[in-house]
Amino acid sequence: MLSIIILNYNGWQDTIACLESLRKQSYTDFRVVVADNGSSDESVAQLSQWAKEEHIEAHWLQILAFDQNYGFAKGNNKAIEAVKDLPSEYYLCLNNDTEMEPDCLQQLVEYMERHPYVTAVTPGIRLYDRPERMWNAGGRLVFGGRRYYYMEQPAKLLDGKDELPITFITGCALLVRRELIAERPLFTERFFFGEEDFEFSLRMQKEGRRMVCLPTAVMYHKVGGSQTKVVSYNKLFIHQLNRIINLRSAYSKPKYVLWMMLYVPYVYIRFLGGMSMRERNRFMRLLLRETRINDSVSKELFEKYIAYAFHAQ
Repeated sequence: MLSIIILNYNGWQDTIACLESLRKQSYTDFRVVVADNGSSDESVAQLSQWAKEEHIEAHWLQILAFDQNYGFAKGNNKAIEAVKDLPSEYYLCLNNDTEMEPDCLQQLVEYMERHPYVTAVTPGIRLYDRPERMWNAGGRLVFGGRRYYYMEQPAKLLDGKDELPITFITGCALLVRRELIAERPLFTERFFFGEEDFEFSLRMQKEGRRMVCLPTAVMYHKVGGSQTKVVSYNKLFIHQLNRIINLRSAYSKPKYVLWMMLYVPYVYIRFLGGMSMRERNRFMRLLLRETRINDSVSKELFEKYIAYAFHAQ
C-alpha cells in the first residue's frame, strides 16, 4: 500500500487536477492525504466540495487543515505523521501542481518491489506546458550544489533508458520506503522553505543509500515556460542562506572553508550584477552575518528577507 502526501497552499485548482490524475492511475492500492498549509483562499472548502460532488470515499482521500503555513518540510512531515499508523509500505510526497500518466504509480511501486536495495525513486518529470521536454530526470550532487539530468532537453533523448542512478532527487515527486520515515522525519525542519531535497540527497549519499529515476514513469510539472527571467534578490538571498547554513553542518570544516572561499566571490560576481556596488556589499554583509548567527532558517527569518528591499528599482 502507498500513502500519497500532497501539500496545498492557495492552489486548490492545481490540487484538484492532481487528484483527478491520481484517480486515473492503473495502480489503485493507495490513499491520499491533502494537507492544507494554512491557505487563505477557501482551499479547504473547495477541496471538500469537490470530494463531495465526486463522491470521493473517505478512505481514499483525507483532507487536513493546518492552522498555519508550516513550510514544505514540516508540512510534509506533519502529514506523514498523521497517516503513519496506516499499513503503508511506501510514501510519496507529491507537488500539487503535477499530473501523472496513468501507469506512473504502477511503474514506481513495482520497481521498488523488485529492487529492495533502492531507498527512493522518482519519475521522469516533464514540463507541463512543453510535454515533449524534460523538467528533470533526477540529477547528481556536485561540490556545493546539484546538477539536473536532461533539464529542459527533449524527452526523446531518454528513449531506451529504463532507469537512471541518481544522487540528487527533487521533493516534487519523492517515493520512499516506510523504513526511512520510521527512523526519523523524512525532511529536515531546519529550513522553512527550500533546501529540503538537497539536504535529503546529501544525507542519502552520506548513508550510502541508492536512489533512481524511472524516465518511463512520466509525470508533468507546471513550471518552465511561464517562469520569469527577472532575478528575485529576495529568493536568491534565501537560497544562499539555506545553502551556506546547510553545508556548514554537512561538510567537514576544511571542505566547508574551501567551498566558502570559492562560493562567496561566485555569488558576488555571478548573481549580483544588477545591483550597485553598495547594494552588492550590503547583500553580502547581511548574508554572511545571518549565516554566522543562525543554524537554521526559520519562518520568521524567511519572511523577514523575502520582504526585504535589497535593490532599488
